Amino acid sequence: MDFKDQIKRAVVSISNNIAEGSEYNNNKQFVRFLKHAKGSCAEVRSMLILSVELEFCSKTEIEEAINLSVEISKSLSKFIEYLKLRA
Repeated sequence: MDFKDQIKRAVVSISNNIAEGSEYNNNKQFVRFLKHAKGSCAEVRSMLILSVELEFCSKTEIEEAINLSVEISKSLSKFIEYLKLRA
């Protein structure tokens, strides 16, 4: 398995889980898929951190990507809380 391809799969999984969950027209199911998307965000961050540890790139090169991943995860958390209130 190629490291770069695994990061790409995790990134794609974020949006795919959001899309799939939105099709259920059911907040409980949507929340479940949003949590999967958050898990994919964590996987992306983990792999980015590992890429520095394994010296595939520098911390400076991946810093923005990590920050964006954190922002996405926070936004997903807020959306999950919103949906739970409306359930």
